[in-house]
Amino acid sequence: MAVAKNDYYTATVEDYTHEGMGVVKIDNYPIFIGNVLKGEEIEFKVLKTNQRFGFGKSMKVITPSENRIEPPCPYYYACGGCQIQPLSYPEQQAFKKGAVDQSINRMGKLDRETKDVMAMENPFNYRNKSQIPVQFKDGKVEMGFYQPRSHNIVDIEFCLIQKEIHNQLMVFIKEQFNKEHVSVYDEAMHKGLIRHVIIRSNHDDSEVQVAFITNGKKNIFKNIINEVTKAFPMVTSIVQNVNDKKTNVIFGDETITLYGEDYITDTLLGKQFRIKARSFYQVNHAQTEKLYQKAIDLAGLKGDETIIDTYCGIGTIGLCASDKAKKIIGIEVVGSAVEDAKENARLNGVDNAEYHLGKSEEVMKKLVKQGVRPDVVFVDPPRKGCHPEFLEALAEVAPKKIIYVSCNPSTLQRDLKYLKTQGYDISPVTPVDMFPQTNHIESIVGLERVE
Repeated sequence: MAVAKNDYYTATVEDYTHEGMGVVKIDNYPIFIGNVLKGEEIEFKVLKTNQRFGFGKSMKVITPSENRIEPPCPYYYACGGCQIQPLSYPEQQAFKKGAVDQSINRMGKLDRETKDVMAMENPFNYRNKSQIPVQFKDGKVEMGFYQPRSHNIVDIEFCLIQKEIHNQLMVFIKEQFNKEHVSVYDEAMHKGLIRHVIIRSNHDDSEVQVAFITNGKKNIFKNIINEVTKAFPMVTSIVQNVNDKKTNVIFGDETITLYGEDYITDTLLGKQFRIKARSFYQVNHAQTEKLYQKAIDLAGLKGDETIIDTYCGIGTIGLCASDKAKKIIGIEVVGSAVEDAKENARLNGVDNAEYHLGKSEEVMKKLVKQGVRPDVVFVDPPRKGCHPEFLEALAEVAPKKIIYVSCNPSTLQRDLKYLKTQGYDISPVTPVDMFPQTNHIESIVGLERVE
C-alpha cells in the first residue's frame, strides 16, 4: 500500500527524529510529524512524501502522553523559535539524551554510554542574546521572530526563552520606533533603514547592550537613545552595525559606537569577558558554566599542561582553565576575536595565554614544528563539525587528551569515529541542555590517547 499526499491515518508515535518530530510508520514507511510525543496515538494527514519518508500534520491526539503539556508560550504554534514546548521538561531531556545516544551508538556504532542530560533548574528566560528582526506592516513597526521556514515576522510582546530585560527592552524600542516613525528595511525592495535589533546582557543584567542593524550609516537614534538610557540605566552600550548588502546574514562589517562602550562585561567561572556586538559567546550563562566546568574536569588538569584551545573565539574556555594549566594557546580564524581574546587575557591578568590568528589545522602543525607538545586540545567547532584536514592535523599533533564540545550529534559521531581509528579511547558522552524548549543539543566528550 503506497502512502500518498492528503491521506489520513491513525498510528502510534514510535520515536523522535533528531529535530524532535514524532516518527510514525505505515507499513514500515516512516512519516515525521511535529508537536506529537512518543507513545501517543494520533490521527494525522500526510502532507508530503518521497521514496524514503514522508511528512505529516497531526489532526487529533487520540491518547495523549502523560508527558504532554500545553505549550506555555501563546506564540508557540506561529513562531519558529522553539520546537518542543509540548514536551514536559523531563520528556525534553529524554528526547535529547535519545538523540545523542542514537547518533553515537546507532549511527556511529561507537558503543559508548550516553549520560543523563545536564539540565537547567529553570528552563525559561535564559537567552542572553536576542536577534530580533524588524518589519513595517499595516502602518506600524513590528518586532518578533520568523515563522518556520519563512521570512514573515510574528509580532510578539515577549519571548519565554529570552531574558525578561530583553522582553522589556524589545517592547520599549518598538514603541520608540513607532513614535519616531523610523524607516524600516524592506527586504524585497532593499530600501529602508532598520533591519534588526540585537540585545545582549550579562549574567546579572547589570550591563546590557543594544545594537541597531541598519541598511546604511544614517543615524536617527538620538531621541531613542535618550529614552532607552533614561528608562533602562543598565544599558551601558548602544552600537549601530551597518549592513547594506542584500543578504540573510545579520551583521555587516562596520560597527559604530553611539553610546557608552562598544562592549559589555560578563563573568564565567570567575573570569571576566568583554563581549562586543559580533562576539561569539554562549547564550545560556548558567549552562555554559556547567559545560566549561565539565570540560575542565574531563581534562583532569594537574597544573603542568600545555592546552591548545582551537576555534577559541574570544578565549572563554581556555581562559576559564588557565589557572589550572601551565600554558594556554588559543587559535581562531576571526581576526577581531583574536584581539578580543588577548584583551580578555589582559583583563584577567592571565599571562600564560597566547593567541594565534589562522586556521586551527595550519597553526597547530606550525606550533608542533616549533616544538610545542600539547597535552590537551579543546575542540569546540561550529555545527558542521571538524574539517577533515583539522582532524588529520589533530591526529598528527597527537595530544594525550582531546576535549570535544559539540552542538551537533551527527557531526560529533562522525568525528569521534575518525579519532577512534587514530588511537583514541572515547569517554561516555554527556549531553548538556544549553537550549531548553528547542531541538538543539550540546554534548561534551573526553578522548584519551591509548599507547
